[in-house]
Amino acid sequence: MIKEILQFMNVFVDGRGYAGVASSVELPKLEAITRDYSAGGMSGQVDVRMARHEKLSASIQFEGIDPKLIGLFSIAQGAEIGVTCKGSTQDRDGTTHAHSVKMRGFIKTLDEGEWKEGEDAPLKLELALSYYKREHDGAELIEADPVNMIFKVGGVDQLAQHRANIGR
Repeated sequence: MIKEILQFMNVFVDGRGYAGVASSVELPKLEAITRDYSAGGMSGQVDVRMARHEKLSASIQFEGIDPKLIGLFSIAQGAEIGVTCKGSTQDRDGTTHAHSVKMRGFIKTLDEGEWKEGEDAPLKLELALSYYKREHDGAELIEADPVNMIFKVGGVDQLAQHRANIGR
């Protein structure tokens, strides 16, 4: 069954929309941090989740030069920007669905790529993220806020008890 094909998308960086300019987005990959574990009576090692996740990153490809995007690059601590990606998918039966990804972080790499006469000048931003939230039709799927020790799946905060245990 064909399900939810991306039909349209838009990207907002620091509150500015980039419809028709942002050509692709690589969303964060979520990966649990694990450690190898083996103890007496076990015949081998297993991965044990450590209630943490790997660093979050994303990248956005733009077609064309925008001095405002370039001006968001900073090496100063604390200079974070907000990025929102919105998508619209459609089922085979015609039903549309709203997708939203909200991110916060800083531009780690600003890559203007290769310029070719007669072609759009590319701009790729690689983002180091401190916040990520994924929604589908307005329902929260995942929220990751590592600085505040929050990790929610389906609205359930999986670190709430750990925060309470350490007085946070």
